[in-house]
Amino acid sequence: MEVPAIVAAWQAAWQSLDPERVASLYAEEATHMSEVVVARMNRADGTLKGVDEIRAYASAATSQLKSFRADLLDVIAEETPDGGRASVEYWRVVNGDEVGRKRVVEIIEWRGDKITACRVFHF
Repeated sequence: MEVPAIVAAWQAAWQSLDPERVASLYAEEATHMSEVVVARMNRADGTLKGVDEIRAYASAATSQLKSFRADLLDVIAEETPDGGRASVEYWRVVNGDEVGRKRVVEIIEWRGDKITACRVFHF
């Protein structure tokens, strides 16, 4: 499985539990959509807009974790000269809880070395 550099950076940033590292991957106008955003950030549509909102979300999320692991299962990517997009399927393991792991798919779009949109689907 070939993993684009931006996907590897995304995985490493979230696993580091460093909100600044996570936020640094996103473009200023980026969006991040997830059902978790609804509850954690009180957003009815589950969408964050802009790097500041994404940083606040990463901070809220990581402050509640001792560890986070994204065990990649499959990455389907299309890279273009100016960016690309990828479907990233992984097991989400929180605080070492292997039994309670969740299957997640994220659709990540990027331009240059910055994520412009991320949509997260938990199963």
